[in-house]
Amino acid sequence: MFRPERMSRALIVGPREKLSATIDILHSMQLLHIVDHHGDDAALPIGKPLPQAAELSDSLVKLRSIASILAVEPAEDQKESLRVQELRERILTLELNITEEDAARKRIEGLLGDLSRRIDELRPFAELRLPLEVYRGYESVAVLAGRVQRPVEGFESAFPDGELFQGHGVVALFVPKRRVEDVSAFLARFGFAQAEIPKGSGDPGKLLTEAEAAAEKWRERLKDVEGRLEKLRERYASFVVAAEEVLEVELEKAEAPLRFAASEHSFVVDGWVPATRYSEFASKVAPLGVHVEKLGEEHKHGESEPPVLLKNPKPARPLEFLIHLYSTPSYHELDPTVFMFIAFPFFFGFMIGDAGYGFFFLLLGVISAIKMKKGDLRNLFVVIGMGGFWALILGLFVFGEMFGIPFHRAPLAPPEELSWAGFGLNFPLEALIHKAFDVADMIYLSILFATLHLGVGFIFGFVNEVRHNKRHAIGKIGFLLVLIGVFTILTNALGWTRVGGWVKYVALGWFPWTPFPALSAFLGIPIPYASVALLAGVVLGFGESIIAPLEIGGILANVMSYARLAGIGVGKAAIATAFNTLIIENLILHHDIPTAIGGFALLFIAQLLVFMLGGISAGIQAIRLNYVEAFIKFYKGNGTRFLPFGMRKPKEA
Repeated sequence: MFRPERMSRALIVGPREKLSATIDILHSMQLLHIVDHHGDDAALPIGKPLPQAAELSDSLVKLRSIASILAVEPAEDQKESLRVQELRERILTLELNITEEDAARKRIEGLLGDLSRRIDELRPFAELRLPLEVYRGYESVAVLAGRVQRPVEGFESAFPDGELFQGHGVVALFVPKRRVEDVSAFLARFGFAQAEIPKGSGDPGKLLTEAEAAAEKWRERLKDVEGRLEKLRERYASFVVAAEEVLEVELEKAEAPLRFAASEHSFVVDGWVPATRYSEFASKVAPLGVHVEKLGEEHKHGESEPPVLLKNPKPARPLEFLIHLYSTPSYHELDPTVFMFIAFPFFFGFMIGDAGYGFFFLLLGVISAIKMKKGDLRNLFVVIGMGGFWALILGLFVFGEMFGIPFHRAPLAPPEELSWAGFGLNFPLEALIHKAFDVADMIYLSILFATLHLGVGFIFGFVNEVRHNKRHAIGKIGFLLVLIGVFTILTNALGWTRVGGWVKYVALGWFPWTPFPALSAFLGIPIPYASVALLAGVVLGFGESIIAPLEIGGILANVMSYARLAGIGVGKAAIATAFNTLIIENLILHHDIPTAIGGFALLFIAQLLVFMLGGISAGIQAIRLNYVEAFIKFYKGNGTRFLPFGMRKPKEA
């Protein structure tokens, strides 16, 4: 569970004529993670693709072009069985038909683009009703034509030697060339923008009508072409999807020799197989007439690090994508998936801490698990659903809260505080912690969770290092002692809280709390002798770093960073309470029906906002506490993910 699947190194050697059959069986089994051959050995260069690779590649390129033209998208219900031998001819025929229609569509779209530009050019001049030839061909007269933001006034008096033609939002001026700059400055006051004079001659209104009629005609033809393409898409969509999948598989097999070592007469395939399935693997490959050899266990082959196949209980598998997102574990270290499976949902649930929101987060996860296709997005919602489960449990039995309203009014709360009991809903559950009034307990719980979380991280670090570097392993034990020392100091300082007092006097009642007088007086808080002794464990960290004493401050900072659990939990509850109080008191209670209906609508929007913001902030911080605070204590990653030959990743939407 905490270790990845054990791998065995497999070597396959066979004659060249068995290459194609070997590739087929390896692809179908999906058990061999191939170690790519780089051609370092001159006697065994990189193999060449199978003869059909070029034709398959060409067909796949043509098919993807067809899929792009038809806008075909993969869908579960668009599948049909195909034979590779039939694909080439069908693709060529389909390409011919579709290419002609696509060329016609592009040609018409180009014509429509030209006509659209022509219409835009003609429209302002149609307002002026002057033939186009009037605007050009003068030696001493300049023509200024274009759009204006408001009617031009005073032109005749300012330029008596010019002539103005004006329409709705458009003007044309004929002035002596020597006056062009003065006229331009005059027109600037009216927001004048020069327009390009259209080519051609004749009445621009008539030309505009002809252009618009031509555009309408070509739009109808474009609809016809697109209709024919739509029919082709409906008819051939399933074929395109299925054919692309078949060709991708066949091309992968045809190009597989590029990953092998091969000579004129033989080939060599090197790779890794899960140790538990090696016998099955060998029993299916050996009958082909090739030699299969197990080279030994992974520690004898340091030149090639084994790939990592995570092995986790089914409930924890949705979190594997978060591990790979950070970094795939090394083959020789513990897999932190279960560690994160316990911590992430609980932290998320603690920060939400509300039965109402938790129920809907849980419902979101359940619906995603049932309805969505397998993939990282589905896994994310499932993990959030796990956090929703903890939010529901903690909301019911610890915080006594639903949708930001407590089941019962807190003892220290003012009489006007909202509660479900005040609405006549008497839940039989009493809150153990009231977020608004027990902030110190919330902070102490964050410190307690930090110690447990980081402590397990140091234990993982010890296990990871003990077989490779004894000094670093001892250092992890030293830092664990420092963590316990920091925790006991904080517990002693917060022993006045309910939770801190229970931990100090009950759970850790055996711990020697005798204070260190001088140090306690200097710092102003009681510091137990035993805690100081635990801090001295940092000397064991010298095996890991010469600046190990600084780790005391680092560990304290790590622990206090977990206070964000309390901060977000209290902050989310405060925002929900503020929304509830403002809306319910001012818009719903003791108001007429229309106002109450509007209040309920606003309350729904406010609750949705709290739900979304709470989920986003809790999710980000729960991930951060694992990635940034805990993983750096033990996790190195940089492993190679196990990707067996023949396994294809699902295409994400």
